Amino acid sequence: MVERVRTGMAGIAVAAAAAGALLPGRVTAQVAREPDDDDTQVLMTAEQAVREIFPEAAGVAVDRWRPEASQRAGLEERLGRRLFEPVYEILLVYDDGRRFLGCALVTEERGKYRPITFMVGITPELRVKDAAVMVYRESRGGEVRRRRFLVQYRGKTLRDPIRINRDIINIGGATISVRSMNAGVRKVLALIETAYGGAPPPAPAEVVPVAKLK
Repeated sequence: MVERVRTGMAGIAVAAAAAGALLPGRVTAQVAREPDDDDTQVLMTAEQAVREIFPEAAGVAVDRWRPEASQRAGLEERLGRRLFEPVYEILLVYDDGRRFLGCALVTEERGKYRPITFMVGITPELRVKDAAVMVYRESRGGEVRRRRFLVQYRGKTLRDPIRINRDIINIGGATISVRSMNAGVRKVLALIETAYGGAPPPAPAEVVPVAKLK
C-alpha cells in the first residue's frame, strides 16, 4: 500500500531538502554546515520558491509519498536511472479559497561536483508550472538559476524531450548543470504523475500558510 502521511504545521517547520528527505526546511540547515564553502549560494527559501512558482499560493499541505516497489521500478525504467530517496515530500499548493493549484517538490541533482537544490512546480494537468533554484554550490554553471533559462521548462510534460539542443537551449560553460536541471525536471514530472495518476490528490486534513515554510 502506498504510504500517505499528512504532515502538519510542526512537520513543515522542520522540513528537509536533502537527498532522501526532501521537505524544504532543511536547506538552510544543510547550507549552514558549509560555512567555508565560498561557492555555496543560498538563493531562496522554500517559502520564496513556492511563491516564485505559484504566485497565488496561500497555503500548503505535505503529502509524504513512499512509492511501492513496482512503482519505483517503473519510474527507474522510465527515467533510465536509479532513484535513491525512499520517501518524497510533495507540497500540495492551494490558493486562499482552497483551490488546488498544483504540486511542488524540492529535489537535488548533482552538478559537476556538488548538488543543485531546486524546486519544480507541476500543474494539475501534469505540466511544469515553473522551476526555481534554491541553492547552488559550484563556481561555474550558475546561469541555470536565471529566469531566462528556467522559463524554458514552463509547460513541459513527459511527452517532451527536455533535452539539450532539442527543446532546451544549452548554456556555454554550464552544460553539466543544464543536464542536471533537465534530469530533475523529468524526475519530478514522473514522480507526480506516478503518485497521483493525473487525478487531484486527496483533500488534506490541514493546510498551513505558505509563510510557515522555511
